[in-house]
Amino acid sequence: MKCAHCGLKMECSKKGRDCHGGTLEVPEYRDPAVRPYVTYSAFLQHVYGNNLTRLQELIFIGLMMGYRRLGLVYCAGLQREGQLMVEALSPYFEVHAVCCDHCRTPDGRFIIDHDRKFDVYARDDRGKVDELNAFGARMHVSMGLCIEQDVLFNRHSTVPVSNFAVQDWVLGHNPLAVVYTVYQRKKYLQGKGLPQEGQLRRTRLQELIVFGQRAGFKTISLGFCNGVFEEVGVLSQILAQYFIVYSVCCKTSGIDKKDQNTPYMNPNAVFESACNPVGQAKIDNRLGVDLSVQLGICLGHDMAFATHTLPPTVTFAPKDRVLGHNTLAALYAGARVMDVDYADPRPYEVAERYVDAEAPDGLSDLERDAG
Repeated sequence: MKCAHCGLKMECSKKGRDCHGGTLEVPEYRDPAVRPYVTYSAFLQHVYGNNLTRLQELIFIGLMMGYRRLGLVYCAGLQREGQLMVEALSPYFEVHAVCCDHCRTPDGRFIIDHDRKFDVYARDDRGKVDELNAFGARMHVSMGLCIEQDVLFNRHSTVPVSNFAVQDWVLGHNPLAVVYTVYQRKKYLQGKGLPQEGQLRRTRLQELIVFGQRAGFKTISLGFCNGVFEEVGVLSQILAQYFIVYSVCCKTSGIDKKDQNTPYMNPNAVFESACNPVGQAKIDNRLGVDLSVQLGICLGHDMAFATHTLPPTVTFAPKDRVLGHNTLAALYAGARVMDVDYADPRPYEVAERYVDAEAPDGLSDLERDAG
């Protein structure tokens, strides 16, 4: 699987091409415990297009799921951001926040320890995730965790986890900037991306490479959104200098949204491909990769992807089309980059209409409406 270098120009997304020689069956989408995570993102796209920040999507999906509580874990180095996140979420949910203080000294100072061993099996620090599990929320949000803590939190959380922001001390916690910056991109592609001795701050990409090497990983898979197709192509080339790299697009198998019984963004379209995070996870499982890396997967789809993936999972970069994938910018802007009425009935009405995975009479709602 090398979707990042697709020579067919993403025909799975545009024409429904199935590169697997037979549609990848996804019975999990009929599971009421899975379907909302997969489809609510599509409902929001149907109503708002791609014009919501990740923070707004997080609030909307939490409300649509009927959640009253959210668990939040954040890095001690993002203390201010963690407080802003609690302030942004508190009007809608009861938020229990815990601070990962693994890199905090006894006197309260925050340090970045680059000599840590990255052993995801030996350093099985479960204190923070156990605290959130005990809170009883049905969804956890992580923010700014370092690579190995991200892996451990995803593994031990008893409920789905969505990553709101990742840690990148060089690029302002916007890790995809490494692709957008000509100097950084050229440096990495020339094999000069590894951190220098004594380097205090590292990009997320450097952390990912060092983490994989120290953990002894040989194979990595990039599960990505087709909206970051150019970015994942560059990242795949960079990572291929250190690992065997696979990549799996979110539109894998070319499933029509009608078959998922989710609404089209363009009601006049002949075909629109559905996102297939469970299919992405199944492919990673079959490949037997050492590490499964998320890149730009939709909120909701990321949780379905992580809960069905057998290898350790980590997020390289969460998606935020509005803010150029710089998710924390919503907090710095007072969480009001775009005013949204969370009582807007339209997303909830769409969700109600498409509540069943399959229409009782065998026709999708779209086909009934057309008739």
